[in-house]
Amino acid sequence: KHFWQDRPRRWGVLITLLTAMALVAPLGWFFYQNPAILLMRPTQLAIVGDTGSPADASFWHNVWATARMFGPLGAPGDLDPRRNVPGMAALNIWLAIPFYAGAALTLWKVGQPAFGLLLVGLVGLVAPGVFSEYAPHFHRILGAAAPTALICGVGLDALSNLRRVPRMQFVPRLAKLICVGLLVLGGVTSGWNYFKRWGEMPDLFYAFDVGFWELGQWMAQQPADSTMYMTPRGAEHPTIQFALQAAQPQVARRLVSFDGRHIFPYAETPQSAEHYISIEHEDFRTRLLLPGIFPQARITHAVIDPTGATYANVYTRQPDEAAQRRPQYPVNVLLGDGIRLTGYDVQPEQLVAGQVLYLQLYWQAEQTPQADWTVFTHLLAPQPDGSLQQVAGRDSQPGEGSLPTSRWLVGWHILDEVQILLPADLAAGEYLLRAGMYQPVNDDFMQLGEAVDLGVVRVQAPN
Repeated sequence: KHFWQDRPRRWGVLITLLTAMALVAPLGWFFYQNPAILLMRPTQLAIVGDTGSPADASFWHNVWATARMFGPLGAPGDLDPRRNVPGMAALNIWLAIPFYAGAALTLWKVGQPAFGLLLVGLVGLVAPGVFSEYAPHFHRILGAAAPTALICGVGLDALSNLRRVPRMQFVPRLAKLICVGLLVLGGVTSGWNYFKRWGEMPDLFYAFDVGFWELGQWMAQQPADSTMYMTPRGAEHPTIQFALQAAQPQVARRLVSFDGRHIFPYAETPQSAEHYISIEHEDFRTRLLLPGIFPQARITHAVIDPTGATYANVYTRQPDEAAQRRPQYPVNVLLGDGIRLTGYDVQPEQLVAGQVLYLQLYWQAEQTPQADWTVFTHLLAPQPDGSLQQVAGRDSQPGEGSLPTSRWLVGWHILDEVQILLPADLAAGEYLLRAGMYQPVNDDFMQLGEAVDLGVVRVQAPN
């Protein structure tokens, strides 16, 4: 009897459709009222194609990449180690054989509802990967695992039900043995790939933030009065937040995050031990700065990745250990809001047009600043009429925004590095270096703080 002529089946399909509509109705109504929420993530991931990003791809490129991902030849799979052995096909050769056999049979019988729905389900569930970046993206098409397994089952079922061939009575039994062999070999190979190859990949240490987790656990065990500085990440990282949930609230509050590649905060003489946590493969600068600021600081804890490389070090500064670094050019100017400039360094000594001027500003917080101030550092050229024209400069919050002034604590000293690119056509001569602060209020108005002329620097023409 034809499928649609079977009355019980018709009622079953109708009840299924009505149930599905009832379940999706509240969500559909919500998205109808808030279309931006429905479309936000798809628009972020949709194929764009012309931005110059590594994720750029065309629709047909993604169709081919998705079709190839089933393998088993080459490296057509997801490249992200968080989801896959990079490049490994979705199916090993033992599972690919019944899958392609089942896919061929499904296409042959697509007119039958059972096979048609199976094919529609597979296409629909891989569609998010086809229409988005980084195809094949296994997380976005994880739902396709179910129809893929069913199609493999179609192939195995067809093989196991081979009829007897004249004079070859062993064929049905052999076919069943082959099915069992494919399942066993496919399962063993998948288990090896998952638990051995993928599970022992060193990349997973970084992909799953194992280093952050170990650091967070170490921080959670520290006394509540411990002061900890972390670079270039910090408490805003979700893994750190999760690890610190078991700690006393004071521990999380006393964790200071900053980007040591641009800024370095410290107390002049701490009353208790302070810990500087540096993620070494990201922050190359802090380990170079520390010996000059705290010569007696020692590594008291280290996190090592699976390859034996140092992931992070904890440098401990003992109580009453005074900071040793002093500015190359001392100044003493109160710029407002409790912020004092105590000096600066200029590197290199011989400035050349087209190269970078490294300016390190020494700040001191005499009271807690009440606002987020932007630091400006300008290189000014004298004009014939006596005015000054800016020829180079840099405006940014301290530490490239990683440690804004509103987070500064009373008594802190802050070493803030600014990099100013000198124009290649800058004429040789003397220029005035000026620094100061301002607070942007809106696009048309800013609240100015004090400014200070640091001195004159000489720029040479390139050789």
